[in-house]
Amino acid sequence: KDAGAASVWGARAANGVIVLTSKKGSAASGLKIDLTAQATIGDRPNLKYEPRISSADYIQIERELFDKGLYKTQETNANKTVLTPVVELLIANRDGLLAKEDLESQLQSLGQIDLDREMSKYFQQQSLNQHYALSINKATAGGNWLLSLGVDKNRDNLVKNGFERLNGRLFIEQKFWKDRLTFSANIARNNTNLFTPNPGTLYMTNLKQLYPYARLKDDQGYNAVVNKDFRATYLNSVMEQNIGLLDWYYRPLDEVDLWDKKRQDREYRIDFNLGVKLIDGLLLNTSYQYVDRDLEDRDNQSLNSYGVRSLINQFTTVLDDGKILRNIPLGNILDVERQSVATHRLRMQATIDKTISNIFHIQSVVGAEVNRAATSGLQNRLYGYNAERAGISSVDYLTLFPSFVNPAGTNLIPFKDDVSKLTDRFVSYYQNSSISIASKYVLTASTRFDQSNIFGVRTNQKGVPLWSVGLAWSINKENFFKADLFSQLKLRTTYGLSGNVNRNLSAFTTASYMGLAPFSRLPYATIQNPPNAELRWERTKVFNVGIDFGLLKNRINGSFDYFQKRGVDLIGDAPYPASSGVTRYRGNVAASKGHGYELLLNGLIVDEAFRWNSTLMLSQAKDIVSDYMDLTISGLNMIQGTSINPRVGKPLYSMYSFDTEGLDPVTGDPIGILNGEQSTDWNAVISKTKIEDLLYYGSSRPTTNASFRNTFNWRNWNLTTNISYRANYFYRLNSIRYTYNNVLDNGLESRHADYLRRWINPGDEQHTTIPSVPTTANGNRDNLYLYGESLIRRADHIRWEDLAVSYRLAVAKDWLKSVEFSFYVNNLGLIWRKSKEKIDPDFAGIGQRPMPRTYSFGVRLGF
Repeated sequence: KDAGAASVWGARAANGVIVLTSKKGSAASGLKIDLTAQATIGDRPNLKYEPRISSADYIQIERELFDKGLYKTQETNANKTVLTPVVELLIANRDGLLAKEDLESQLQSLGQIDLDREMSKYFQQQSLNQHYALSINKATAGGNWLLSLGVDKNRDNLVKNGFERLNGRLFIEQKFWKDRLTFSANIARNNTNLFTPNPGTLYMTNLKQLYPYARLKDDQGYNAVVNKDFRATYLNSVMEQNIGLLDWYYRPLDEVDLWDKKRQDREYRIDFNLGVKLIDGLLLNTSYQYVDRDLEDRDNQSLNSYGVRSLINQFTTVLDDGKILRNIPLGNILDVERQSVATHRLRMQATIDKTISNIFHIQSVVGAEVNRAATSGLQNRLYGYNAERAGISSVDYLTLFPSFVNPAGTNLIPFKDDVSKLTDRFVSYYQNSSISIASKYVLTASTRFDQSNIFGVRTNQKGVPLWSVGLAWSINKENFFKADLFSQLKLRTTYGLSGNVNRNLSAFTTASYMGLAPFSRLPYATIQNPPNAELRWERTKVFNVGIDFGLLKNRINGSFDYFQKRGVDLIGDAPYPASSGVTRYRGNVAASKGHGYELLLNGLIVDEAFRWNSTLMLSQAKDIVSDYMDLTISGLNMIQGTSINPRVGKPLYSMYSFDTEGLDPVTGDPIGILNGEQSTDWNAVISKTKIEDLLYYGSSRPTTNASFRNTFNWRNWNLTTNISYRANYFYRLNSIRYTYNNVLDNGLESRHADYLRRWINPGDEQHTTIPSVPTTANGNRDNLYLYGESLIRRADHIRWEDLAVSYRLAVAKDWLKSVEFSFYVNNLGLIWRKSKEKIDPDFAGIGQRPMPRTYSFGVRLGF
């Protein structure tokens, strides 16, 4: 929130900066060794967090839909689209292939199965994260060095998923020329492996959730077959023909052992720094950093995995003589995506620190920095991959092959090759100066000029001048200030201009070459960025005024800041003539305003053998969009958009809903408002509701945040705990959707337990807002309810974040300096929520669930 940050961090400062400082070696004499070991255990995720209907209820809905004839078209579908086991049983009973008693017996058995319980048992586990670190520090004549090594081995909540990391760093610092010349080097290496063969969620065709009565183990203890893409009766008949197809059955528990999916991340970082103190008060410094990073995603699907077997079978052709021709060769399928990034940073800086006449203290930093980052990417798919003989097979990407399942349909073999390249250059010039007068008054001024290669039409648009001015006054140092209560009282203010750059845009026309078109098989490209000669930097005007204070010899101290931010020339979308061939114009067409405050209060409550420290942090930040060339978007897009949909006069992230009038007392249908009148023409309500007719509630992000941290010390014991508060924002409850992919499924896909609380009989509208089951499919009927006002809730809550306990063991060994044991609990849960629903407001979206509670145990040895 401080404008002065722009001189240090440049265009990045407008978005906020988090600074991570690496440890340096200690100049203290002797050899110091620290050894740390820590283990963190996490609870299993709560798969029952979102209320969902039981398997028995699910089966009952399927029976009702079957009686209404919903599945008749799927029975005769040429693509043999998958049906659930219950529907297959109902078909068999209808066709006289299964007796009524056997049907009821099997349905009763299926109704007792709980997929969530199966998933928790076979796909989930307690997480276990292990961390080990070794640090060796040695002071030498005129310098020091630090060697650190770290090892992480994490087991994820999902079986077979995990994370491994090995990192090391060597820091060396040496002084020469009577300590006027300082050279330091920092060399770091980081190796990371991420394993994710377990998807965590099981789906059927078209990303439809798996039925809740699926079994993952059969009665004999073998991995069970689950219906996934095609009808079980079709697969059974094809497998019985024994024409040479690969096993076409899907067993979810097999897959995690047959899918080698991992990401490798390798990074080298080298930093050199040379500082020369020419005269007292003047230090010249040159630093260089080189970062080389290689990322590789490898998705190696075994020939025995379902995905490979199914794809090979689908592209298998039966010849006239009854033999088969596999258009995709036998073998693994390997998808590889590589990305290499090479970054160079060179900085030259002069630092002035001079006191004149014991009154004026001048500090100034002047420097220049140049950055260059080159990124290249390569993506390949290899068919018939064999790791042992390092072999692959070629395939025909140009021919449309008939589908084995539906010979009338044709498909191209999936193609996943791609190449990308990006070069980002950045140049900066900066200065940050201050003058202190009599240790009471401080004047500050900073300037910075950043340039980027994405702006290239006009020279004055390539760069952005950033600046700030500030003033501070230590009132407690004035002779007239006699209040002994204050040990510190300082007023300060800054005003300036910071910036931001959107690297996804360019002043030049840019295009992406997409490879071959699916049907013409000709190379094609798409325009990603039309020419924009007026493209320029985003700018943010920042004003800050604050006070630092200390009371009772600083036992109580803190600060209070008030800030204002005004964003101009922000990137946004605007309408553009359709005749241009461009659907939208993206450029500097938006503006915003924001203001808020931050309070930090520290207190030493008890200062005896028992010590008690408390820290209260309270902040509020509000923003509005002050200028935006609104695109013509519907009310529904404004509500459910996955990206921001700015509206002038409202926060950038806002909560809206449709205006509704409850449920129809006769039908249980949701009632909307169209042109000020009640309406059940849901298509018209959704399509014709204007943005200004939506109900606005407030921000969808917390505008007030607070934390209260307490630390207690007694002898060698230390206990710290933190409680957080988030307020003044809204969230939307998830609920039932009756229509899925334009098909009335009575809520089977959503499986939400609100189905059991729906409107059924006249009068139910007095105690429920959940609509009745419709008679026909209509997605907009669902939209009116799901995005109506009945599901909006206040998200204010208080959360117990963590608890940490440590004990320092007294030791009296020459070789052992210290022993410390620690225990830490994170994600302790909600203490209070404003809404009555048993939902965590920060995890209210579809498929979201709170982070599991974790418990950490650690020991640290000092030698």
